[in-house]
Amino acid sequence: MNQRSKETARVFSAKLPWKGALAVCFLLFFLFGILTANWVGQEKLVQYGMLNQYYINQMAYMDLDFHAYFWYVFKQRMHVFALLAFAAFTRFGAFAFAGVLGWYAFSLGYLFVNALVCMGFGGMLLIVASVFPQIFGYAAAGAGFAKILFGQSAERAMPIGRQRMWKNPKLYLLFAAFLCAVAGIWLESYVNPVLLKAYIRRM
Repeated sequence: MNQRSKETARVFSAKLPWKGALAVCFLLFFLFGILTANWVGQEKLVQYGMLNQYYINQMAYMDLDFHAYFWYVFKQRMHVFALLAFAAFTRFGAFAFAGVLGWYAFSLGYLFVNALVCMGFGGMLLIVASVFPQIFGYAAAGAGFAKILFGQSAERAMPIGRQRMWKNPKLYLLFAAFLCAVAGIWLESYVNPVLLKAYIRRM
């Protein structure tokens, strides 16, 4: 990347309102999830929805192998992380990041309506409880990816050569994002089930 290209990338990064764009992306997909759940209809949500009262009550007393659950969640989450990690060093990274963010926003909107229809306000609180406290680790990992993709000083292309590669700050941000993602997975596997079961028993 020549000097002129670097200057153009820096100007583009400075002018691009990426925080606002991601916020709008999240809100639009969240709204789309709400509209989709309403389109499905209350009767089908109650009958086929994921938040059936019977199964929720069963969760409060089920035994969970935390170690096996950790590796299951790890495999599922690392598929998404690997996709973002690969895309972060390409010109499609921003679209991949927005797509993942949009999918989670859509799912959250859909689940909120599903929970409200099936369980009332307590169901909405259950959805909030289901993402706590691992949301902090995942949000930190997402912030790392956003810095890689939209940071003003970040290069758009991977430096060629071993010496230049290890000097790329993107690699350190990627490693930090990985650690945050693993922390989120650990919290989701070992801490969240305990808190979630305690909340369900008090519902």
